[in-house]
Amino acid sequence: MRRTMSQRQRKKGYRMEILCQIKDLTPQERARVIEKIQGEPQDIPFSKKQFVSRATIYRWYRAFCQGGPADSLLLPKIRVDLNQQRSLTPMQKEALCTWRRENIYRTVEDLREELMAHPETAAPTVPSRSTIARFLNQEGLSRSVLLKARGETPRIRLAFEAEYPQQIWIGDTKGPNVFVTDPQDPSRSCQAMPIAFIDGYSRYLPGVEYVVAENEDTVLACLGEAILRYGIPETLYLDRGGSYMGKRLRQAMTLLGCRVMHTGTRQCEAKGLIEKMLRTLHERFEQEMLAKGKTTFTLAEYNQYMAAHVEMDYHRSIHASTGQTPEDRYRAFPPQYRRFISREYLMLVFMPCKTARVSKTGLIRHQNRNYLAPDARLWSKKVEVRYSAADHTRVHVWYQDRYYGEAHGYVPGNDFLKREALLQQLRERIPSSLPSLPDEGAIPPYSRLDRQLAQYRAEMSPLNLDAQLEENRRRKEEVRALILPGKPTDMPPARHGNQNQDLAELTHLLMKLLRRSFTPSERLAVQALWKETGPFDEPCVRETVGGMLGQEHPVEDLMGYLEAIRVRTLMGNKK
Repeated sequence: MRRTMSQRQRKKGYRMEILCQIKDLTPQERARVIEKIQGEPQDIPFSKKQFVSRATIYRWYRAFCQGGPADSLLLPKIRVDLNQQRSLTPMQKEALCTWRRENIYRTVEDLREELMAHPETAAPTVPSRSTIARFLNQEGLSRSVLLKARGETPRIRLAFEAEYPQQIWIGDTKGPNVFVTDPQDPSRSCQAMPIAFIDGYSRYLPGVEYVVAENEDTVLACLGEAILRYGIPETLYLDRGGSYMGKRLRQAMTLLGCRVMHTGTRQCEAKGLIEKMLRTLHERFEQEMLAKGKTTFTLAEYNQYMAAHVEMDYHRSIHASTGQTPEDRYRAFPPQYRRFISREYLMLVFMPCKTARVSKTGLIRHQNRNYLAPDARLWSKKVEVRYSAADHTRVHVWYQDRYYGEAHGYVPGNDFLKREALLQQLRERIPSSLPSLPDEGAIPPYSRLDRQLAQYRAEMSPLNLDAQLEENRRRKEEVRALILPGKPTDMPPARHGNQNQDLAELTHLLMKLLRRSFTPSERLAVQALWKETGPFDEPCVRETVGGMLGQEHPVEDLMGYLEAIRVRTLMGNKK
């Protein structure tokens, strides 16, 4: 390192301080003081050493006694070969400059290897990497200088934190360092790796799981469980790995109102939050599992240990950046601001998806099978078909991010036009001598079971999928408007005021908040409450149920929610 004049002056001052202690002493006293100085730690400027030898102090004393110019007295000596690379030959220096100018991204290790590969630049002693790097810096050929000359500046990374929970989830997979029992063959072991998602605001882990195969199916399975438990995030930030770049993942999250973003190429440092968490998981958890001494674990056992470590240790430890535990920081987010979706609809959205065209006769060709389109408006349109690998009797049809229902298998023998032609032939063959049948309107058909079935389907049918997806998108903008009032959003005008609900709207709202369908007895209880205390305003119902959900009140206890709504309404009316 080059020594500036201020550094040299400070070194000279330190030496003069020692000389002032010994210059006026007798030889015997000077020896005792020097012995004391060399035995005590010293604060030497610009040096990692803490002790000064006897010979060094006497050399300074002789130089002081001999005298000389005051400017250079006791100053450190300047190397005569400063800034000269003695281990590099002129040919090597010229080659290094030429190769670096040709391609500024060539590393020092590549240049060093290239020097030894040619007879013209080879030398008996191989120059070190630091020697080559110092030479390039002295010649102004460092990568940063050349990039700046070309108008390119190195990418600057700044600390990032989300503004509130659920705003952004960051996902990644760590390399396999764990061996577990192979689920397919228990006599063998296989590698396992963790798939993790971290909340960018609280550092909470909504989803983390060890898997033996990293693909789009395992990523969707882990992400689906996290969404069912904690809600839908606004943004999903992923790397460019094959398991995160699939079309199925992007389409599913788009339907849920979640934006999917990917890092740039070779920019893993952009996911610093999840990278640091995975390193902590490796050091604090995986190393402890190795220290247990057990050779292999099953995948279920390893995930169970991991879940216990995350819940009991990581989520409850104070984070160095936030000053709070991830659990407390995440739980502070009100439950009414989260967006949920039922398990049935989430499985439907996460199904494999392919594009197909509906023919002019309403048939969808998929996997060498024909399916009848559920809506005549889809004929001659290009639709998306979601299907299950275990059920080939039906597929689910989407068009422009809207669900149109199920398309069932088409059988040529059941064609509508052919059936009508056969029925017409049968009518023509009926002899006219047959006795006349009684009027159909006189005796109605016995249809008690049919009525019960229709009523049961109406009561147990889940909420409409399109309506639920649209409500998720609306809730996303509503939450952003409530938390970030200064930022513009595309949210439609919210409903305000005391808007009373009828019985159907109240039942629909409760089913949506509790994320389940009601049985007939539960619907009867809601009807009894509405007749006794209703009507109710929507904000009152939302605040009451949301508060109880935030306190982890059981979803199955509908009577508890109804009683809280009744008490809240009576207290409001009394006021």
